[in-house]
Amino acid sequence: MCKRYCYQISVLLLLCTAIGCKKFVSVSPPPTEVESSGIFNNDANAVAAQTAIYSQMQSSAESLLMSLRNGLMADELKNYCSNALEIEYYTNSLLSTKVSSPWIDAYSYIYQANAVINGLQKYSGVSAVSKQQLTGEAEFIRAFWNFYLVNCYGAVPLITTTDYTVNAVAQPASTSTIYTQIIADLLDAENKLNVNYVDATDSVVTGDRIRPTKWAAAAMLARVYLYTGANESAEQQSSLVIDGSNNQYQLCQTLDSVFLMNNTEAIWQLPPVQPSSNLAVPDGEFFIISKTPGGSRVYNNATISTQLLNSFEPGDLRASHWIGDYQHGGINYYYPYKYKLLQSNDLAEYTVVLRLAEQYLIRAEARAQQGNISGTSGALADLNVIRNRAGLPVYSGATDQQSVLAAILHERQVELFAEWGHRWFDLIRTKNIDNVMGTVTPLKGGSWSADWALYPIPFSEIASDPKLTQNPGYN
Repeated sequence: MCKRYCYQISVLLLLCTAIGCKKFVSVSPPPTEVESSGIFNNDANAVAAQTAIYSQMQSSAESLLMSLRNGLMADELKNYCSNALEIEYYTNSLLSTKVSSPWIDAYSYIYQANAVINGLQKYSGVSAVSKQQLTGEAEFIRAFWNFYLVNCYGAVPLITTTDYTVNAVAQPASTSTIYTQIIADLLDAENKLNVNYVDATDSVVTGDRIRPTKWAAAAMLARVYLYTGANESAEQQSSLVIDGSNNQYQLCQTLDSVFLMNNTEAIWQLPPVQPSSNLAVPDGEFFIISKTPGGSRVYNNATISTQLLNSFEPGDLRASHWIGDYQHGGINYYYPYKYKLLQSNDLAEYTVVLRLAEQYLIRAEARAQQGNISGTSGALADLNVIRNRAGLPVYSGATDQQSVLAAILHERQVELFAEWGHRWFDLIRTKNIDNVMGTVTPLKGGSWSADWALYPIPFSEIASDPKLTQNPGYN
């Protein structure tokens, strides 16, 4: 399956090392193999090998693509693009011959993370401090992308080596096996990663929140435990971030600050890496509408759906601060406006990967699942923290478990929209997807099948790996 990546990723890694964002990469390119003594003969080259992954994630617009594609498939976004692929996402009619992402990108990042882990073990040129930090970062990245693979595709190959003869014929692992590996990687990363953000030396504390820390691993662990029903552990990990990080993280009280570089709510961010002078992040460049949507262009052609727009309560500041409005011909086109910059010559916004508000909502749900509903120390306390920041009164609905869980899911919908596909994955994991999409998909011009909660395995991957089988419902 990963046979063709070996040379390709070697070159890509070195290219991104050479031209990537200066905040990530500030050394000369290492030699021409991913897993070589030349890369792992000193700290600077090893750091460059790992942080090149983050530059690739940003230059490939992973946040945007995860937000757009899953938003179109769910009940978040309305499509105005006439491109056939965008229509297929929107009408829940994906074809295995057309859809390849996030499969290819995710496995390339995992391959590189494996190369870093193996290289640090194989060679002795990297200091103990950097080896520990970089191993933790690589394990974190492997877990991060395995999380998205298993939630997009279900059972997929679990790749933990750079041996292409093994990877090329890897068979799918069960979802439980994949989650076991994800948790193991994140627990080890949590123990290895620095509690502070560090620069390229791995020892100097920096204000840039662009490399994973102990708290990023804890935040991902909290999410993974919630998804797997380990609610006590989810509460513990989210509490570690909220209460145990020595006030390193605080909710931004101004909503317009949440997506600025190095804001207090950000747990992990990615800075722009465009080679041109435009330093706007991809999410802003794509979602901000400055002319009437329509036509075949992919950019600036998706708006907020009626379903999402109607989900905001009166007075919700998120509706006025995080939703933009372009008017033309008497029609209002509402669009995601969390990122404010369509174009910019100055660094101002970083792509948010993990942020504190999600941790409050994770802990609220984990507490509610355990029966701790209390408005002072339980699920409602955390729910109301998020509602208060949005300018809303405290929750006043029914306080039985089912009602509180529904309120938390709704809060996730209006807090985390157009961010990394949260809504789509929430519908799947809470088993609400058939009820919601059975109603919404016909309104989008399609028909819903329960099989379509998962992406199709790319046809090209099945053709090259005889151990792979297509997900149900796809040819």
